[in-house]
Amino acid sequence: MKIYNFIFLFAFIVFAACDKDEDLMASGQSEVEIKFDNIAIVDGVQRQLTMVSPGDTSNFDYNNAMDQPFNITLLKYYISKIVLEGPDGAYYEDEILASATESKGYYLIDESEESSQLINLENVPYGKYNKITFTVGVDESGVSEGAAAGSLDPATSAMFWNWNSGYVAMKMEGHSPVSAGGASGNTVDPSIAKGMAYHVGGWKDIDDSAFVNNVRRLSYDFDTDLSVTGEGHPNVHMVFDVISLFGGENLIDFTGNNNVHKPSDGIPFANNYTDAFAFDHIHQ
Repeated sequence: MKIYNFIFLFAFIVFAACDKDEDLMASGQSEVEIKFDNIAIVDGVQRQLTMVSPGDTSNFDYNNAMDQPFNITLLKYYISKIVLEGPDGAYYEDEILASATESKGYYLIDESEESSQLINLENVPYGKYNKITFTVGVDESGVSEGAAAGSLDPATSAMFWNWNSGYVAMKMEGHSPVSAGGASGNTVDPSIAKGMAYHVGGWKDIDDSAFVNNVRRLSYDFDTDLSVTGEGHPNVHMVFDVISLFGGENLIDFTGNNNVHKPSDGIPFANNYTDAFAFDHIHQ
């Protein structure tokens, strides 16, 4: 009897999946994957990012633009409000929702969780797309109701400061032999002499205060059209280069800048997002 139940369950799953595909085909919509791959560009070559264990002050895989060695123990950041646009008018805007019971359209990319780095967009209209726009961080739409659920849940994300400061858009922690230490974070603490912690956030500007808007809206053109036809699994591959985070528009000196925990101190990093993120390629 059990084997018949198994066969029935398997057949139901297969037919349900087929029905979903047929529904998407009939509606002229399909799915698109967005991959955010964290890398380090060293001597012009992309290297897959590696992280070390908390407390590891011996192994330094990378150097910033000032040739200061460093390693990484934690990397997380929010991507939200994804929009795809095409040369012939094709347009897709990801659904956004933030409430005490659920959230949609806010994605927490976590280097320690590979599955978090792949975003699946549903109900993308058929057409050709050659541009992606997204937000790094969580803007007013995700903060106005206070802390939310899902990927915005402070209890599981550990990415929420308070209502005035809002969510931390990006956390990067690690060590450098030139760091003065005293940094505090999820994987480093003040007792680690070489620790560094960069918590970049802030969603609004308040005059004459430490509260600034570090949410950034970024756009990138594709080198070829992304075709959404209902066939295949189109994938947009984006990269985030940690080296450029420390050496884009603003050079970060680890000897004097190793502990960021308020919005105003995060401005140089937020302004480096444009260089750190990049479009890489498309899989059709």
